[in-house]
Amino acid sequence: MASSLPAIPWLVFTILEPISLVAGFLGAVKDPVWFVTEQVPQKAASATTVTENSIVLAWQLGNLYLLMAFMGLFVLNSATEVKVVRSYLWALWLGDIGHVAFSCYGLGKDRMMNPWEWNALAWGNIVFTVWLFSMRSAYFLGIFGPDKPLVSTRKKST
Repeated sequence: MASSLPAIPWLVFTILEPISLVAGFLGAVKDPVWFVTEQVPQKAASATTVTENSIVLAWQLGNLYLLMAFMGLFVLNSATEVKVVRSYLWALWLGDIGHVAFSCYGLGKDRMMNPWEWNALAWGNIVFTVWLFSMRSAYFLGIFGPDKPLVSTRKKST
C-alpha cells in the first residue's frame, strides 16, 4: 500500500526511515558502550561509567529500532487500505513527539540551547526526528498531493 503514497512520502517512509532505524540498531548493538555514552553529549564521557544494565538497555533499544524498521516495511508494503497506512503514520507522528521530548529533556536546558555542542546522536534524535515529524505532518496536510488511487487486482465478475 506504500504505492498509494505520493513520491516524497514514499521515499521518506519506505526507504530513508527504515535505513535510519537499521543504522540506529547497528550502532546500539555493535558498540553499546559508545551508544550509551553518546546519548547525552558530555566532555568527560567514560566507558567505565557504563553499567551492564545500560548495555542491556542499549541492546533492547537497538532491537526496538530494528523492530520499527521491520514494522514500517511490512505495514507499508503489505497493507491493502490507505486507512491502515495513515493510522500507522499517525502512530509514528505521536511517537516522534515523545522521542524528541525525552531527548530534549535528557539534554537539559543548557545543552538543548547549544546545538553547536551536540554530537551526532543528539542531532539524529532531535533534528532527524523533527524532520520526520514534519514530513508526516506535511503528508497529513496534503502538501505532497493526494494519495494515489488504488488499482484493484481483483477480477471483475461479469
